[in-house]
Amino acid sequence: MSDKNGWNLKDKFAGQRILIIGDVMVDEYVVGKVKRISPEAPIPVLNYSRRTRTAGGASNVAGNVAGLGAHVEMAGVVGDDDAGRWIRDYLSETGICVDGMMTESGRMTTLKRRFATKSQQLLRVDMETTAAICDGSRQAVIDYIRERISHIDAVILSDYCKGVLTDADFVKSVIHICRACGVVVTVDSKSSHIEAFAGASFVKPNNLELEQASGVVITDDASLDEAGKTYLDRSGADALLVTRGAMGISVYEPLKARRDYPSKAAQVFDVTGAGDTVISMATMALAAGIPLSDAVALGNLAAGIIISKTGTVPITIGELEKAVGENER
Repeated sequence: MSDKNGWNLKDKFAGQRILIIGDVMVDEYVVGKVKRISPEAPIPVLNYSRRTRTAGGASNVAGNVAGLGAHVEMAGVVGDDDAGRWIRDYLSETGICVDGMMTESGRMTTLKRRFATKSQQLLRVDMETTAAICDGSRQAVIDYIRERISHIDAVILSDYCKGVLTDADFVKSVIHICRACGVVVTVDSKSSHIEAFAGASFVKPNNLELEQASGVVITDDASLDEAGKTYLDRSGADALLVTRGAMGISVYEPLKARRDYPSKAAQVFDVTGAGDTVISMATMALAAGIPLSDAVALGNLAAGIIISKTGTVPITIGELEKAVGENER
Protein backbone atom coordinates (compact mmCIF):
# COMPACT_ATOMS: atom_id res chain seq x y z
CA MET A 1 0.00 0.00 0.00
CA SER A 2 1.46 3.31 -1.06
CA ASP A 3 1.84 6.25 1.29
CA LYS A 4 0.11 4.43 4.15
CA ASN A 5 1.90 6.52 6.72
CA GLY A 6 0.10 9.60 5.45
CA TRP A 7 -3.32 8.04 5.98
CA ASN A 8 -5.42 8.43 9.08
CA LEU A 9 -8.03 5.81 8.25
CA LYS A 10 -10.25 6.70 11.16
CA ASP A 11 -10.49 10.32 9.98
CA LYS A 12 -10.89 9.33 6.33
CA PHE A 13 -13.82 7.04 7.06
CA ALA A 14 -15.57 8.92 9.88
CA GLY A 15 -17.21 11.51 7.65
CA GLN A 16 -18.33 9.12 4.94
CA ARG A 17 -21.97 8.53 4.11
CA ILE A 18 -22.55 5.05 2.67
CA LEU A 19 -25.84 3.64 1.39
CA ILE A 20 -26.26 -0.15 1.33
CA ILE A 21 -28.97 -1.56 -0.95
CA GLY A 22 -29.78 -5.25 -0.93
CA ASP A 23 -31.10 -8.35 0.75
CA VAL A 24 -31.51 -7.87 4.49
CA MET A 25 -31.17 -11.10 6.48
CA VAL A 26 -31.23 -12.33 10.05
CA ASP A 27 -28.73 -14.97 11.18
CA GLU A 28 -30.08 -16.88 14.18
CA TYR A 29 -28.25 -19.45 16.30
CA VAL A 30 -30.05 -21.90 18.59
CA VAL A 31 -27.37 -23.43 20.80
CA GLY A 32 -27.48 -26.28 23.27
CA LYS A 33 -25.91 -29.59 24.29
CA VAL A 34 -26.33 -33.02 22.76
CA LYS A 35 -26.27 -35.94 25.21
CA ARG A 36 -28.31 -38.59 23.43
CA ILE A 37 -29.91 -39.75 20.19
CA SER A 38 -33.67 -39.45 19.82
CA PRO A 39 -35.67 -42.67 20.24
CA GLU A 40 -38.03 -41.38 17.52
CA ALA A 41 -35.43 -41.15 14.76
CA PRO A 42 -31.63 -41.44 14.37
CA ILE A 43 -31.07 -37.77 15.13
CA PRO A 44 -29.40 -35.96 18.05
CA VAL A 45 -31.54 -34.35 20.75
CA LEU A 46 -30.47 -30.75 21.36
CA ASN A 47 -31.05 -29.54 24.92
CA TYR A 48 -31.72 -25.83 24.39
CA SER A 49 -29.35 -23.37 26.05
CA ARG A 50 -29.71 -20.01 24.29
CA ARG A 51 -30.75 -18.21 21.12
CA THR A 52 -28.80 -15.37 19.54
CA ARG A 53 -29.42 -13.23 16.48
CA THR A 54 -27.22 -11.02 14.34
CA ALA A 55 -27.43 -9.14 11.06
CA GLY A 56 -26.69 -11.12 7.92
CA GLY A 57 -26.59 -10.57 4.18
CA ALA A 58 -26.70 -6.92 3.13
CA SER A 59 -27.25 -5.92 6.74
CA ASN A 60 -23.91 -7.50 7.64
CA VAL A 61 -22.31 -5.26 5.01
CA ALA A 62 -24.01 -2.32 6.75
CA GLY A 63 -22.55 -3.50 10.06
CA ASN A 64 -19.05 -3.67 8.58
CA VAL A 65 -19.30 -0.16 7.17
CA ALA A 66 -20.65 1.19 10.45
CA GLY A 67 -17.84 -0.58 12.33
CA LEU A 68 -15.34 1.32 10.20
CA GLY A 69 -16.81 4.60 11.37
CA ALA A 70 -19.05 5.75 8.51
CA HIS A 71 -22.62 7.01 8.64
CA VAL A 72 -24.67 4.18 7.14
CA GLU A 73 -28.09 4.03 5.51
CA MET A 74 -29.81 0.74 4.69
CA ALA A 75 -32.30 0.30 1.84
CA GLY A 76 -34.13 -2.92 1.10
CA VAL A 77 -37.30 -4.84 1.83
CA VAL A 78 -38.43 -6.87 4.84
CA GLY A 79 -41.63 -8.66 5.71
CA ASP A 80 -44.21 -7.64 8.28
CA ASP A 81 -42.97 -10.29 10.70
CA ASP A 82 -40.91 -10.81 13.84
CA ALA A 83 -37.59 -11.10 11.97
CA GLY A 84 -38.31 -7.92 10.00
CA ARG A 85 -39.13 -5.95 13.13
CA TRP A 86 -36.07 -7.35 14.92
CA ILE A 87 -33.58 -6.43 12.19
CA ARG A 88 -35.06 -2.95 11.84
CA ASP A 89 -34.71 -2.37 15.59
CA TYR A 90 -31.24 -3.97 15.72
CA LEU A 91 -29.83 -1.82 12.93
CA SER A 92 -31.39 1.33 14.38
CA GLU A 93 -29.86 0.61 17.77
CA THR A 94 -26.41 0.35 16.15
CA GLY A 95 -26.85 3.79 14.59
CA ILE A 96 -27.77 2.67 11.06
CA CYS A 97 -30.54 4.65 9.35
CA VAL A 98 -33.34 2.31 8.21
CA ASP A 99 -35.59 4.86 6.51
CA GLY A 100 -34.89 3.11 3.19
CA MET A 101 -36.10 -0.29 4.43
CA MET A 102 -39.57 -0.94 3.06
CA THR A 103 -42.07 -3.42 4.53
CA GLU A 104 -43.83 -5.62 1.98
CA SER A 105 -47.03 -7.36 3.04
CA GLY A 106 -47.08 -11.12 2.50
CA ARG A 107 -43.30 -11.38 2.29
CA MET A 108 -41.06 -13.24 4.75
CA THR A 109 -37.89 -11.59 6.02
CA THR A 110 -34.99 -13.94 5.28
CA LEU A 111 -34.12 -15.78 8.50
CA LYS A 112 -31.42 -18.45 8.65
CA ARG A 113 -31.90 -20.47 11.83
CA ARG A 114 -28.93 -22.66 12.77
CA PHE A 115 -29.08 -25.35 15.44
CA ALA A 116 -25.67 -26.02 16.92
CA THR A 117 -23.76 -27.59 19.78
CA LYS A 118 -20.43 -26.01 20.65
CA SER A 119 -18.95 -25.10 17.25
CA GLN A 120 -20.74 -27.82 15.25
CA GLN A 121 -23.90 -27.07 13.28
CA LEU A 122 -26.56 -29.77 13.34
CA LEU A 123 -29.15 -28.23 11.05
CA ARG A 124 -30.00 -24.98 9.27
CA VAL A 125 -33.55 -23.92 8.50
CA ASP A 126 -34.07 -21.09 5.98
CA MET A 127 -37.30 -19.09 6.14
CA GLU A 128 -37.51 -16.67 3.23
CA THR A 129 -39.26 -15.30 0.19
CA THR A 130 -36.93 -15.23 -2.82
CA ALA A 131 -39.33 -13.88 -5.45
CA ALA A 132 -38.60 -10.42 -6.81
CA ILE A 133 -39.93 -7.58 -4.68
CA CYS A 134 -43.09 -5.94 -6.02
CA ASP A 135 -43.12 -2.92 -8.34
CA GLY A 136 -44.27 -0.67 -5.51
CA SER A 137 -41.31 -1.66 -3.33
CA ARG A 138 -38.84 -1.12 -6.18
CA GLN A 139 -40.25 2.32 -6.88
CA ALA A 140 -40.15 3.23 -3.19
CA VAL A 141 -36.45 2.28 -3.02
CA ILE A 142 -35.69 4.26 -6.22
CA ASP A 143 -37.49 7.29 -4.79
CA TYR A 144 -35.44 6.99 -1.60
CA ILE A 145 -32.18 6.79 -3.57
CA ARG A 146 -33.05 9.86 -5.65
CA GLU A 147 -33.94 11.78 -2.51
CA ARG A 148 -30.72 10.84 -0.69
CA ILE A 149 -28.07 10.51 -3.43
CA SER A 150 -26.79 14.09 -3.14
CA HIS A 151 -25.93 13.31 0.50
CA ILE A 152 -24.18 9.98 -0.23
CA ASP A 153 -20.48 9.26 -0.92
CA ALA A 154 -20.81 5.63 -2.05
CA VAL A 155 -23.46 2.98 -2.70
CA ILE A 156 -22.98 -0.77 -2.23
CA LEU A 157 -25.35 -3.22 -3.95
CA SER A 158 -25.39 -6.44 -1.92
CA ASP A 159 -27.31 -9.11 -3.81
CA TYR A 160 -27.94 -12.52 -2.24
CA CYS A 161 -30.64 -13.43 -4.81
CA LYS A 162 -33.43 -12.93 -2.28
CA GLY A 163 -35.47 -10.58 -4.47
CA VAL A 164 -34.38 -6.98 -3.87
CA LEU A 165 -31.89 -6.79 -6.78
CA THR A 166 -33.39 -9.50 -8.98
CA ASP A 167 -34.71 -7.09 -11.62
CA ALA A 168 -31.89 -6.11 -14.05
CA ASP A 169 -33.56 -2.85 -15.05
CA PHE A 170 -33.79 -1.85 -11.40
CA VAL A 171 -30.06 -2.51 -10.91
CA LYS A 172 -29.24 -0.52 -14.07
CA SER A 173 -31.34 2.38 -12.80
CA VAL A 174 -29.56 2.45 -9.45
CA ILE A 175 -26.10 2.40 -11.07
CA HIS A 176 -27.15 5.12 -13.53
CA ILE A 177 -28.37 7.39 -10.73
CA CYS A 178 -25.10 6.92 -8.85
CA ARG A 179 -22.78 7.54 -11.79
CA ALA A 180 -24.78 10.55 -12.96
CA CYS A 181 -24.13 12.09 -9.55
CA GLY A 182 -20.45 11.05 -9.42
CA VAL A 183 -21.05 8.58 -6.59
CA VAL A 184 -18.91 5.43 -6.23
CA VAL A 185 -21.14 2.37 -6.75
CA THR A 186 -19.96 -1.21 -6.18
CA VAL A 187 -21.67 -4.58 -6.59
CA ASP A 188 -21.49 -7.88 -4.71
CA SER A 189 -23.88 -10.19 -6.52
CA LYS A 190 -24.63 -13.87 -6.95
CA SER A 191 -26.55 -13.09 -10.15
CA SER A 192 -25.49 -14.35 -13.57
CA HIS A 193 -27.19 -11.35 -15.26
CA ILE A 194 -23.92 -9.42 -15.11
CA GLU A 195 -24.65 -7.10 -18.05
CA ALA A 196 -26.74 -5.07 -15.60
CA PHE A 197 -23.53 -4.00 -13.80
CA ALA A 198 -22.28 -1.72 -16.62
CA GLY A 199 -20.76 1.42 -15.12
CA ALA A 200 -20.16 -0.01 -11.65
CA SER A 201 -16.91 1.12 -10.00
CA PHE A 202 -16.16 -2.54 -9.36
CA VAL A 203 -17.95 -5.87 -9.04
CA LYS A 204 -16.91 -8.47 -6.45
CA PRO A 205 -17.85 -12.10 -7.09
CA ASN A 206 -16.26 -15.03 -5.32
CA ASN A 207 -14.65 -17.94 -7.21
CA LEU A 208 -17.87 -19.96 -7.53
CA GLU A 209 -19.94 -16.94 -8.57
CA LEU A 210 -17.28 -16.09 -11.16
CA GLU A 211 -17.49 -19.61 -12.58
CA GLN A 212 -21.28 -19.60 -12.74
CA ALA A 213 -21.57 -16.15 -14.33
CA SER A 214 -18.75 -16.59 -16.86
CA GLY A 215 -19.47 -20.21 -17.76
CA VAL A 216 -15.77 -21.05 -17.32
CA VAL A 217 -14.71 -23.83 -14.92
CA ILE A 218 -11.72 -22.56 -12.95
CA THR A 219 -8.97 -25.15 -12.52
CA ASP A 220 -5.76 -23.12 -12.86
CA ASP A 221 -4.39 -19.62 -13.53
CA ALA A 222 -5.22 -19.76 -17.23
CA SER A 223 -8.89 -20.63 -16.65
CA LEU A 224 -9.07 -18.05 -13.85
CA ASP A 225 -7.88 -15.40 -16.31
CA GLU A 226 -10.34 -16.56 -18.95
CA ALA A 227 -13.22 -16.39 -16.47
CA GLY A 228 -12.12 -13.03 -15.06
CA LYS A 229 -11.71 -11.37 -18.46
CA THR A 230 -15.01 -12.81 -19.70
CA TYR A 231 -16.84 -11.50 -16.64
CA LEU A 232 -15.21 -8.07 -16.83
CA ASP A 233 -15.94 -7.65 -20.55
CA ARG A 234 -19.56 -8.78 -20.27
CA SER A 235 -20.30 -6.76 -17.15
CA GLY A 236 -18.91 -3.45 -18.37
CA ALA A 237 -17.72 -2.65 -14.84
CA ASP A 238 -14.59 -0.54 -14.28
CA ALA A 239 -12.89 -3.39 -12.39
CA LEU A 240 -13.43 -6.92 -11.12
CA LEU A 241 -12.39 -8.12 -7.64
CA VAL A 242 -12.51 -11.89 -7.18
CA THR A 243 -12.48 -13.06 -3.57
CA ARG A 244 -10.85 -16.50 -3.39
CA GLY A 245 -11.12 -17.41 0.30
CA ALA A 246 -7.79 -18.47 1.75
CA MET A 247 -6.17 -17.62 -1.63
CA GLY A 248 -6.86 -13.91 -1.17
CA ILE A 249 -8.11 -11.55 -3.90
CA SER A 250 -7.46 -11.30 -7.64
CA VAL A 251 -8.14 -8.04 -9.51
CA TYR A 252 -8.89 -7.46 -13.17
CA GLU A 253 -9.04 -4.13 -14.99
CA PRO A 254 -9.35 -3.52 -18.76
CA LEU A 255 -6.04 -3.86 -20.64
CA LYS A 256 -4.13 -4.80 -17.47
CA ALA A 257 -2.67 -8.05 -16.21
CA ARG A 258 -4.27 -9.77 -13.22
CA ARG A 259 -3.04 -8.58 -9.83
CA ASP A 260 -3.07 -11.02 -6.90
CA TYR A 261 -3.31 -10.16 -3.21
CA PRO A 262 -2.52 -13.26 -1.09
CA SER A 263 -4.50 -13.76 2.09
CA LYS A 264 -3.07 -12.06 5.19
CA ALA A 265 -4.75 -14.43 7.65
CA ALA A 266 -2.34 -16.32 9.90
CA GLN A 267 -4.91 -19.08 10.30
CA VAL A 268 -8.27 -19.57 8.56
CA PHE A 269 -11.15 -20.50 10.86
CA ASP A 270 -14.25 -19.36 8.93
CA VAL A 271 -14.60 -17.52 5.59
CA THR A 272 -18.19 -16.49 6.43
CA GLY A 273 -18.66 -12.77 5.85
CA ALA A 274 -15.21 -12.22 4.32
CA GLY A 275 -16.73 -11.03 1.04
CA ASP A 276 -18.91 -8.54 2.90
CA THR A 277 -15.80 -7.18 4.61
CA VAL A 278 -13.86 -6.85 1.34
CA ILE A 279 -16.56 -4.89 -0.46
CA SER A 280 -17.17 -2.69 2.60
CA MET A 281 -13.50 -1.85 3.03
CA ALA A 282 -12.63 -1.40 -0.65
CA THR A 283 -15.69 0.75 -1.34
CA MET A 284 -15.00 3.06 1.57
CA ALA A 285 -11.36 3.40 0.53
CA LEU A 286 -12.35 4.30 -3.05
CA ALA A 287 -14.86 6.85 -1.76
CA ALA A 288 -12.07 8.36 0.38
CA GLY A 289 -9.93 8.87 -2.73
CA ILE A 290 -7.59 5.94 -2.10
CA PRO A 291 -6.38 4.27 -5.35
CA LEU A 292 -7.98 0.93 -6.26
CA SER A 293 -4.75 -1.05 -5.70
CA ASP A 294 -4.46 0.25 -2.14
CA ALA A 295 -8.21 -0.07 -1.57
CA VAL A 296 -7.98 -3.77 -2.46
CA ALA A 297 -4.92 -4.23 -0.24
CA LEU A 298 -6.89 -2.74 2.67
CA GLY A 299 -9.83 -5.02 1.84
CA ASN A 300 -7.49 -7.99 1.86
CA LEU A 301 -6.10 -7.03 5.27
CA ALA A 302 -9.61 -6.66 6.62
CA ALA A 303 -10.68 -10.04 5.20
CA GLY A 304 -7.66 -11.64 6.86
CA ILE A 305 -8.98 -10.44 10.21
CA ILE A 306 -12.47 -11.77 9.56
CA ILE A 307 -11.51 -15.27 8.35
CA SER A 308 -9.40 -15.78 11.47
CA LYS A 309 -12.63 -15.48 13.51
CA THR A 310 -15.68 -17.73 13.76
CA GLY A 311 -19.14 -16.67 12.54
CA THR A 312 -20.52 -13.48 11.02
CA VAL A 313 -18.65 -10.71 12.85
CA PRO A 314 -18.17 -7.16 11.48
CA ILE A 315 -14.70 -5.61 11.54
CA THR A 316 -13.86 -2.52 13.62
CA ILE A 317 -11.68 0.46 12.75
CA GLY A 318 -9.37 -0.43 15.66
CA GLU A 319 -8.74 -3.92 14.28
CA LEU A 320 -8.05 -2.49 10.83
CA GLU A 321 -5.60 0.16 12.05
CA LYS A 322 -3.75 -2.49 14.07
CA ALA A 323 -3.49 -4.75 10.99
CA VAL A 324 -2.23 -1.86 8.83
CA GLY A 325 0.41 -1.03 11.44
CA GLU A 326 1.60 -4.64 11.61
CA ASN A 327 1.68 -4.88 7.81
CA GLU A 328 4.00 -1.85 7.62
CA ARG A 329 6.68 -3.46 9.77
